[in-house]
Amino acid sequence: MTPPVVHGHASTWHDGGIALLTPEGEIVALASERVGERYKHHWNSGLAYHHLRGIDRYSRSFGGDDDHYIDNSVGLVPCDHHLYHAASTFFGSGYDEAAVLVLDGQGESGGHLATTSIWHGVGPDLRLVEELNPSSGPFAAESIGHFYTAVGALAGMRELYAEGKTMALAAYGRPSPLLDLLREHAGTLPDGTYRVAPGFVRAVLANTLGREFFGWGSATPEDQALWDGFVAARGAPPGNARHAVTRADMDTAYAGQVILEEIVLGLAERARRLTGSTRLCLAGGVALNCVVNGRVARQSAFDQVFVVPAPGDDGQAIGKVLLEVKRRRLPVDTTMRTAYYGPRYPTSMVDRALDAVRSRVRSARLDQDDLLAEVVDRLERGEVVGWYRGRSELGPRALGHRSILADPRQPEVRDHVNSVIKEREWFRPLAPVVVEERAHEFFELDRPSPLMTFAVPVRPAARAVIPAVTHVDGTARVQTVSAEQDEVCHRLLCRFADRTGVPVLLNTSFNRRDEPLVETPADAVAAFLAMPLDALVLEDHLVTKQHPPVR
Repeated sequence: MTPPVVHGHASTWHDGGIALLTPEGEIVALASERVGERYKHHWNSGLAYHHLRGIDRYSRSFGGDDDHYIDNSVGLVPCDHHLYHAASTFFGSGYDEAAVLVLDGQGESGGHLATTSIWHGVGPDLRLVEELNPSSGPFAAESIGHFYTAVGALAGMRELYAEGKTMALAAYGRPSPLLDLLREHAGTLPDGTYRVAPGFVRAVLANTLGREFFGWGSATPEDQALWDGFVAARGAPPGNARHAVTRADMDTAYAGQVILEEIVLGLAERARRLTGSTRLCLAGGVALNCVVNGRVARQSAFDQVFVVPAPGDDGQAIGKVLLEVKRRRLPVDTTMRTAYYGPRYPTSMVDRALDAVRSRVRSARLDQDDLLAEVVDRLERGEVVGWYRGRSELGPRALGHRSILADPRQPEVRDHVNSVIKEREWFRPLAPVVVEERAHEFFELDRPSPLMTFAVPVRPAARAVIPAVTHVDGTARVQTVSAEQDEVCHRLLCRFADRTGVPVLLNTSFNRRDEPLVETPADAVAAFLAMPLDALVLEDHLVTKQHPPVR
């Protein structure tokens, strides 16, 4: 038995969450966005705290001396923000020694705002090696995280947390004078450090997101002149990427992505020199950029690269738990072989979720062989299936427990899933999931990728075979699955391969537009009924819709 330990994230106005070490030594983690009001990046960790505490199997772990939850609904709590990012990825990697690179917008650390830090992890210890571009003010305008946010705003992203969309759009861009102009304001330096001109970030955000989201006033005359120069170079102000995308938007996103990749590669080489390590761990919101991660894995001097599945602030709480496990020498394996850290829900919750909508659905409980056979039949016929099984994934990626699945062989499937099923932008790619032992046949991949944290090239011969999951630049954010990692998903892929010769499925997150991944069985049923999905696998149930509903 281990002492039950509870930690929450309370240091930023977004991505609250809770992590728990149970008396049995099991680690459970949950982002607040998944429960309660269910809107993305919810800051209140109390939503996740009370959700977990309300589940019988976890309730006895709360309220003791090691319950370190702090109610952040009354205000933020300063903490060693980058330390917890570093702990989440180093201790999650399973490495006994590694360099650690933390890259984000900003986070409180010792009375200042940290933006970029290099650490060295050895055994149970983490040592800060170097901190770059700290800020003493309320906003760290020289951070690469805020730089990339500004690039997205300049490319027509009219919302916060749209960096993934910027990354997707960048693949459609091309070299242009915008790249040369942007290089005047940001870039890597020969020693691996970097520069971001704070005026660029201030100028863009003051004219886009700053007023609505940060409460900023008008830009200074100097910053306004800088903004006017970028608008002139684009040929027009940024539009709205949700509704229409211009060539200038694409080229702006491309320019920002190129510079971001150069900066992170430079920082990785600096971390290599300063630590002497041959392994690298990445965390912080910038590490959600799987294209950057893929380049670091392929082109840096590191033999191994690990990215925690929740590199953003929703990984802070589990970082605290892992750090405490190591400091107290608790007998707990912290290695993240999968991302399935969500709570375990009882079968009764599945039954209640289905009973509540019995007039609107048909459902049948099937044994595993029959269930997989039925799903393969439907996928081969071109149907799109919601897939809900087991514990939810830590982080924003669907990894086969809260997924929408489809046949990747038909190019029209991508547009159908994007526009009809998920009602999102046409330029966003959809990910493949592949059996680990055959991944090399379809992707230029020399290692397992179970956490979907790297974008890798699709082999040229395979691009025509799996067009629905091949991005316009010939890459894919791939997830590999072994039988040890997820036996049921592995069997499904093998069954699909037996039928089609292709051990790959399209795998995207199971959520409605503007909502996070589904968490509970009731969430899955509600999303299924609200979306034009053809069927739902809910644990061992196959669910379809009644047309019309039974009166």
